[in-house]
Amino acid sequence: MRRPRLLRALVGDSSDPSGEGRAGRVDAPPVEAERAAERRELAETHGWTYTERHQGAIQGWPRTALPPGPLGRVHHELTGRHHGRPFRIFDYVHRGTSEGPWQRIEVCAVALPVLVPYVYIRDVPAADGSDDVYAEGPDTRFAVELLSESLRADLRRHGFTDLVLDRDVLICTSDGGGPADPESRLEALTDLVDRVPSDVWARWSRD
Repeated sequence: MRRPRLLRALVGDSSDPSGEGRAGRVDAPPVEAERAAERRELAETHGWTYTERHQGAIQGWPRTALPPGPLGRVHHELTGRHHGRPFRIFDYVHRGTSEGPWQRIEVCAVALPVLVPYVYIRDVPAADGSDDVYAEGPDTRFAVELLSESLRADLRRHGFTDLVLDRDVLICTSDGGGPADPESRLEALTDLVDRVPSDVWARWSRD
């Protein structure tokens, strides 16, 4: 059976752990020592794995899951399991333009129980100050069924504004709302996955 993509990426490429290659190291952003120490401490506390650089972590991801502009770099990656579900957390260091300053966002990706159609979920503010949650994707039937009233309530409860489901992974960045610290964000994302009824996952599985 083919290994889900998130799990394949967790293994990485031992010939080049960074996945950046020589060209990728030209004009590369610096690796922050303080950030590295924070992530190593988290890894030691929870029994997770820390990797300083791992460009292959985002191989094949949809561009909607990451900020616009030139492809950025993956720094300070944590991988492991939370409530039995594989995950990865990392810093995505990027530029809005090729000459712009380096910026950093945190990305958290949690494995889904099955392969599913692509869906982009977003919370859109209205002119009257209210908001509503929308799901967009090539298969609108899956988007509609996934975004039930209970899931909308969970998204608002956790404060998420942007999420992407792509094949076997749920992706959220620190620009997409939700809890600020990585442990709470991971807890919230696994909670969302677990609260989707199993028959919905089974009905839309592409396994």
